[in-house]
Amino acid sequence: MPIELEQKYVVVSERPWTVQAELLALLRRAGYGVELQGEKVQRDTYYDTPEDRLLLGGASFRLREKGRDYILSVKSLLREGEGTFARREDELKLGREAQPMPFLRELLPGVDLDALAVTAVVVNRRRTYLASGPAGSRFELAFDDVAYRTPGGDREVRERQVEIERLTGTQADLERLVRSSAARLPALRPAAESKYQRARRLTGTG
Repeated sequence: MPIELEQKYVVVSERPWTVQAELLALLRRAGYGVELQGEKVQRDTYYDTPEDRLLLGGASFRLREKGRDYILSVKSLLREGEGTFARREDELKLGREAQPMPFLRELLPGVDLDALAVTAVVVNRRRTYLASGPAGSRFELAFDDVAYRTPGGDREVRERQVEIERLTGTQADLERLVRSSAARLPALRPAAESKYQRARRLTGTG
């Protein structure tokens, strides 16, 4: 079962670029190697049932557009607390050989797939870094400029986020990285919701 383990923060600062610089500096002083991976725009279209079954169950189903790639993702919450999210994440890259219906029927049992409709759109400009720690632990550090939109695009809310996702290593390795860096910056406040949950709440649709 693919498990996504990450720490999420909302950036509360009028100068978010300085928060980014401070976080990178803290990581380097703590002995982490930090390497820029690049910057991309990704567009996530979220779907749910008329009664918001996925939202209320802490799950999500989205179609991600990332460059020329289209990827279906289903996430289900395993546990959360103080900005730490552990979720099951299943993905299917769309293409000639992809079979989306069996994928969705397996991961969304009991959900009427014909009733799914667009409930939120999230456009995210993401800059990512690879942070390498002791004993081979590796993390993706993402600085996100996020725009939450209603399905019709009549309302948009923007914010900055930071996500630190474990690539290799243990939860203890992630906690060690957080203690030495992000936890020391008052401008980074642990996020209590996923991007889908925040999109629905901040745009007034959930």
